[in-house]
Amino acid sequence: MKLFDSHVHYEDAMFKDDRYERLDHLRNTDVKFILNCCSDVEVFDTVMDIVDKYDFAYGSIGIHPHWTAETPDDYLDRIRELVKHPKIVAIGEMGLDYFWDEPKDLQERIFREQLELAKELDMPVIIHDRDAHEDTIKILEEYKPKGILHRYSGPVDILKRAFDLGMYISFNNDLTYPMWNAGPIACLMETPWDRLLIETDCPYAPPYERENDRCEAYDVANVVKIIAELRGVSEEFVAQKALENAMRVYEIEL
Repeated sequence: MKLFDSHVHYEDAMFKDDRYERLDHLRNTDVKFILNCCSDVEVFDTVMDIVDKYDFAYGSIGIHPHWTAETPDDYLDRIRELVKHPKIVAIGEMGLDYFWDEPKDLQERIFREQLELAKELDMPVIIHDRDAHEDTIKILEEYKPKGILHRYSGPVDILKRAFDLGMYISFNNDLTYPMWNAGPIACLMETPWDRLLIETDCPYAPPYERENDRCEAYDVANVVKIIAELRGVSEEFVAQKALENAMRVYEIEL
């Protein structure tokens, strides 16, 4: 079984002491590809180092809404330069997050600026949407980007509006948490097989039975297991569909 974890954060500070040891370990697992997503300018260099060091690692460059206040004025120029790298295959993660007390007008401005850049460069985007579902989809409907709703757990009707734009959705181990998995499961059951991706968002969101542990990319195998059980198909089928879809949306040719 070949697994593509479509959203990891090995650049995160939680991996600062053993980042490359843990990435080396992935060679001994079913994880054959990862997309190391980016959050802020401070980790740009680490993301680039990861994609250069590992043949199975691809990356994105972008600004997460939680870090908009620390974003320098020249950030778009820096993104524009880094996405020239052949293994940087998306811009993001970007979007809106109303859970934290970040200025909404600043979040929206930086979200829109990144969408405009992605449109100009014809690159997919990775969307972060937390407690901002209607505002997020309205902006996406305005720009009509290609890309992914990462770890989405909002209303199904908004998800369907994203599908109408041609977007994909990625699921993670949120599916295993009984206190908040109703939304993700409802979305999963309405997701066509050709729009489904799998992810961990590691080091965050391990499987529920290890909820206090650090998550790693190999935990994406548990996501496959849960999806297969919920949808009544084999794990191999889920893994293959997710692999094909990730290759397509990230425009990766081997």
